[in-house]
Amino acid sequence: MENIIFNFLETNIIVCYTQIIFRIMTPIESYLLAFAIMVIVMFLPNSVMRKSIDSPWYECIKAPITPPKFVFPIVWTILYIVIGVGLAQSLLLRNSYEKTVLLGLYAFNLVLNVVWSFIFFGNRDIVLALFVLCLLVISTAFILYYTYLLLPLWVFWMLLPYIAWLKFAGLLNFLSIFRKCAK
Repeated sequence: MENIIFNFLETNIIVCYTQIIFRIMTPIESYLLAFAIMVIVMFLPNSVMRKSIDSPWYECIKAPITPPKFVFPIVWTILYIVIGVGLAQSLLLRNSYEKTVLLGLYAFNLVLNVVWSFIFFGNRDIVLALFVLCLLVISTAFILYYTYLLLPLWVFWMLLPYIAWLKFAGLLNFLSIFRKCAK
């Protein structure tokens, strides 16, 4: 009897959660949710990054082709806005397996984004950070693939600079491995 009650409650909780999270949202709801998620992702690693960017360690390991410090917050703000728009458009899709996959890819991608900052700047593990960055590029490629299939074409084109920047970040990360003060 307890198993029946537990299974009933578990099933209903999962159904309710799924209906709340994966219901078709209004455009305002989807953009507000995407904006909130992007703000969290943007500001979560800030404290770790600020300390490291001004450190002698970072000055020593940064590649000669690294842009000036002021470029990064500008580029990442624009990219997070673009990613947020893509996420919001994905939330507007009708419920389907593909929508679930696309939202899962976004979640994975954004977690990797935060994790990379903590690994690179916090732990100063450049090699592991490069591995995470490779996963970021792969997950972004899948996001682009599903975006191309499911969303308006303008969303796909809007997200292309994100993968280009990730590849450039990967190059910077790779080059920093060979700097003589790299850990």
